[in-house]
Amino acid sequence: MTRRPRTPRGGEAATGGADAATGGRRPAASYDMTPGVLITFRPGAAKQAALRLKDSAGIANVAFAADFSDRGIDLDETRQAGMVVFDSLGVAVVDVDPDQETSIAAAVTATDPAIATIEPEPIFFAFADGMTPDFLAYLHGYRDAVNHLYEQAIGAGQRTTPIGMTLAEALKNTAEATWGLLATKATDSKFSGRGVRIAVLDTGLDLDHPDFHGRQITPRSFIPGQEVLDENGHGTHCTGTACGPRNSSQGPRYGIAYEAEIFIGKVLTNQGSALGRSTLAGIEWAVANGCHIVSMSLGARVRPGETYLTAFETTAREAMRRNTLIVAAAGNDSRRSQGLIRPISNPANCPSVLAVAALDRYFRVADFSNGSVNADANVDIVGPGVDVYSSAPEPAPQPQPPYFRQWSAQYDTISGTSQATPHVAGILALLRQEHPTLTAAELWRLLTSQARGLPLPSSDVGSGLVQA
Repeated sequence: MTRRPRTPRGGEAATGGADAATGGRRPAASYDMTPGVLITFRPGAAKQAALRLKDSAGIANVAFAADFSDRGIDLDETRQAGMVVFDSLGVAVVDVDPDQETSIAAAVTATDPAIATIEPEPIFFAFADGMTPDFLAYLHGYRDAVNHLYEQAIGAGQRTTPIGMTLAEALKNTAEATWGLLATKATDSKFSGRGVRIAVLDTGLDLDHPDFHGRQITPRSFIPGQEVLDENGHGTHCTGTACGPRNSSQGPRYGIAYEAEIFIGKVLTNQGSALGRSTLAGIEWAVANGCHIVSMSLGARVRPGETYLTAFETTAREAMRRNTLIVAAAGNDSRRSQGLIRPISNPANCPSVLAVAALDRYFRVADFSNGSVNADANVDIVGPGVDVYSSAPEPAPQPQPPYFRQWSAQYDTISGTSQATPHVAGILALLRQEHPTLTAAELWRLLTSQARGLPLPSSDVGSGLVQA
């Protein structure tokens, strides 16, 4: 096998400069989005099988996550390696010529029984405000017009939500807390997440945000040429919901696990996308550091009839075996108002990943929220995901493709299954503090068993609305 030359990821490797783990700045760099292939090894066979593959396929260099401190693999340092092996997860990424992939897959799997599957590497995107501006404007106008006409016809406040409350009674942000924290009863919990480690794998965090001063934060960038500092906004917003403060410097409480230990893995670029290898690197690091919950508001679109990637299912299963529970967003590709429901995105479609869909404050399924379309992928639970208020970087990030969203500084309100996911991650931290001896699998079962049942299809909401 001939390794495909990779385009340098902009500028020089970040050696001798400030390390990303400290939040220090790295030189601005372009990011190579050329996918490789994912190789899944049989249990316990990763290292030896990788070395055999290196020899048989003519790969010049192999990098192992185990060779890096706390398994925080530096994908900038390994950019010239032909193979990167996440040995504790049993998965590797190999760079090959696209026209060789089919023949290589057939040859390797036939000759080496330690290799289970070879699959294409995905490109992941942040899941928030995933609607185009024209459709978003149309949807808001349609909703407002319908609500207005209905209320005129039967009297304001008489329209009921799926759980029986009237329109006038639907949840709103208060001076004390956001509607999402009220809906999930996070404000009623006596637990804070103390002693629980949450890893948020996203676009990073504004480490200077006033609401995170004094918190125990361990940051690491897995994006070559980009620091942990969040210049997108998505990661800061999701981190705020999962483990923001009990008392915000301004506005209502928006954070759930306000005393949890925070691990920030930058696995998406400041433009909100990245190759799947960055997410694998983030998961390996989070598992090695004993994180109890991994929150991932990211993914890639899945077609009807398409199954999950074995590499990510293997990763999630191995993480769970090590008592790390991965939570991921179901995706924002649907247009329910137009009759379109799309399948749960990758990697939330993996059976061993807790898939989170989104509700609005009327307890209706969010128009954009994906559902259980494919037979082997199900929504497990639903969280508040429409008009969610949380932290944002200061200064406000520049608008980024593909939607060029204009952010507000320090705090903002956005929508997406991305926003539902950290609600679930934060509540998992509260449950973990309350029940510290539970395994990851037991924690999953406890979470879903105490969800609030909803008179909606389980294909859309799973076991129901997450509850603290």
